[in-house]
Amino acid sequence: MDESQIKPLRYTERWFAYFDLLGFANLVRENEIEHVLPIYEDVMATITTKADAKRKRGISYSWFSDTFILFTRGSSDEEFALIEHVSRLFFQKLILSEIPVRGSLTVGSLYTQKEKNIFLGEALIDAYEYGEKQDWLGFILTPSVYRHLKEGSVQLDSRAHYRPVDIDGIIKHPEPSNVFAFAFNNGNVNGKNPYLKAVLSMKAKASKHYEKKYVNTEKFIRRRDV
Repeated sequence: MDESQIKPLRYTERWFAYFDLLGFANLVRENEIEHVLPIYEDVMATITTKADAKRKRGISYSWFSDTFILFTRGSSDEEFALIEHVSRLFFQKLILSEIPVRGSLTVGSLYTQKEKNIFLGEALIDAYEYGEKQDWLGFILTPSVYRHLKEGSVQLDSRAHYRPVDIDGIIKHPEPSNVFAFAFNNGNVNGKNPYLKAVLSMKAKASKHYEKKYVNTEKFIRRRDV
């Protein structure tokens, strides 16, 4: 094909969430992955319910091996509210089902060919790098989210389910400031935090290789457990 006929990639500013299952080989080996898929399908049903085709709002998603991704058509505040809710729901359900996971939500340019599972752009790189550089079981909003929302009507500082990551060593990314994380602060039963219970249960069964991740998660929850 003539190079002059090759169309340039069309990047679009989007919200993008990345989830990584920890110890994926063991999940498959012990058939625990069978517990993940119903949760995934349940959350995907929620996405379908919340999609708004008329206003061109909605979330696309894909899954390959130990990685789950979600992304929007654009980068509006309304789309942030939608993907944040669904991403947090996915993370919460996995943790409460004692499936170890870490995730990140970011915003940036993204090129997609969903039918071919092709995803390129700074949003993917940012979400992946922050996702991989978390030494715990957590769901974070990257500094790109903080900067993007600060320019609009949504302020992270006032969101009920998030707080800054205030434990040293959790975020090993070169830019660890302005990272907000799900605070594990809803769903308490009789004054007991169900996320802490699930994390301690997973910690008791985890190999030494992952022990620090559980210790960091426990510290974060206990720091301001409500």
